[in-house]
Amino acid sequence: MDVRPYRIDPATARQSIEAGEAVVLDLTSPLIGTAVRGRIPGALWVSPRDILDRNRHAADLVSELPDLPRDKTIIAYCTCPDEEASARLTRVLRRQGYDAWTLTGGLPAWRAAGYPMETNQAA
Repeated sequence: MDVRPYRIDPATARQSIEAGEAVVLDLTSPLIGTAVRGRIPGALWVSPRDILDRNRHAADLVSELPDLPRDKTIIAYCTCPDEEASARLTRVLRRQGYDAWTLTGGLPAWRAAGYPMETNQAA
């Protein structure tokens, strides 16, 4: 069984977001939020600590997320090098029937591509 998360490159993600076809979930740790100083425009913050808690059941994780539409693509990103939080969230959402993807390279790849950023509330 292939356990690699589904991935979406920044260019494809941007097209989906700008077309209004995607909801973006930001899993940036609050410990580094002020250092990051930005996020993908319109991204909804989700606690990476909650997502990485292996004692929590998938259904509980999904029920505590913002109300996610089933007719849109869900794109999750984080700033950690191994993308562990966004990859786990993507797997959980896919098992629940969502069209979920992990942003390849996370926020650093988005920023490196020169794509739009908005100031996060912590900055």
